Amino acid sequence: MPPADRTAELGLQAALTSRMRPIVSVSVMLRVAIATTLSFLLAHRFSASALPIFAPMTTLFVVQSSPFSTLGVTAQRVLGTGLGVAAATLYVTWVPVVWWSVFVAIFAALLVARALPVGLAGQLQIPVAVVFVLALGPGDLRVDLWRVLDVALGAAVGVAAVFILPPRPQLDGARTELTTYAADLTALLREMAAEAGTHPVPLHDDTRHAFVKSSRALRTRSGTVRESVLYAMESARLNPRARAVGDQLDQLDSQMLWLTRIAIHTRSLAGAVDRVYDRPGLAPALPRTTLSSLLMELASLVDSVARDGIDEDSHSISDRMTDDIRMAVEMTAGSGDLVEALGSLSLLGRIEQLRETAAAGPRAHDVVDAPGDDLEDDEDDSSTSATERLRRLLGRE
Repeated sequence: MPPADRTAELGLQAALTSRMRPIVSVSVMLRVAIATTLSFLLAHRFSASALPIFAPMTTLFVVQSSPFSTLGVTAQRVLGTGLGVAAATLYVTWVPVVWWSVFVAIFAALLVARALPVGLAGQLQIPVAVVFVLALGPGDLRVDLWRVLDVALGAAVGVAAVFILPPRPQLDGARTELTTYAADLTALLREMAAEAGTHPVPLHDDTRHAFVKSSRALRTRSGTVRESVLYAMESARLNPRARAVGDQLDQLDSQMLWLTRIAIHTRSLAGAVDRVYDRPGLAPALPRTTLSSLLMELASLVDSVARDGIDEDSHSISDRMTDDIRMAVEMTAGSGDLVEALGSLSLLGRIEQLRETAAAGPRAHDVVDAPGDDLEDDEDDSSTSATERLRRLLGRE
């Protein structure tokens, strides 16, 4: 996505709904431990609360692995804890702490939490704070006020912890996910090449090829990949140590969108191959050996561009594929009844579309019409563009 879209996607709404991330390194653990200890010492030094636990408790919860997520969780925690402590403090001042009052307080806290436009971390903080206040019981006005101020103190220490000693941007996870995603896509192409047209007995109408299962699994993988790239962006957002990683983030963006486009067309191709091959009736006009060869070339092209970018090797593979597809189109179109050949010609159009997409490589500020929304296996998403490519390959444009 372009930088402007990236900023919009990591704006206020994203901050208020950001979730807590797993502890990924020893440095994060040290940062949390040091910040919480400092918050504990400051609260005992300056707070007038009888038991100043809200400051270190807030710091413990808000320190995250990036400045952006820390600010987001801080906003949620301060809002949730502040509301919970303030409301519960007034509540215990006027209502005795007995079983029915505890039930009413918790239920009311959950109702308020559900209505807030924040993530689960902020929502749960309200009933948690209410439970703590109910356990501590009522105090005088000065102590009650300090309970709320302790929350602000703990939040301030937590925010300072990630800006004074900011963590490095977390880009390695996104790189690994993208590399794995590319490998999954080429594995699907090779699986299609190995299976299509090899069943000795035609498949029943409601039976799918084995590679269709792999194709459907890519739908979940696409969401995981997108999440990993967004996490990389989040780790760099507002991070003083991220000044030099802008180009790397753009590269991750571009590669994700390129692979997403390839995944959409590959899944569509898988559905088409499943419908044409190993079905009752006449054999496809496109021989399985030709289809297999083209799919293997396509997998090699995606591998080459994903690994080394657009270079001499990828150009060579792409040019060879263009010639092979043209020959396959001419052979298929002249094989007999054109109506019988339409399914095979459509497959060749899809393969040509994939070749063009793969050969173009990741492009800066690229977009996908429906990012993350993979097409169903049996949806004819590219019939128009496939026809246009066939006409061009046949020299009829």
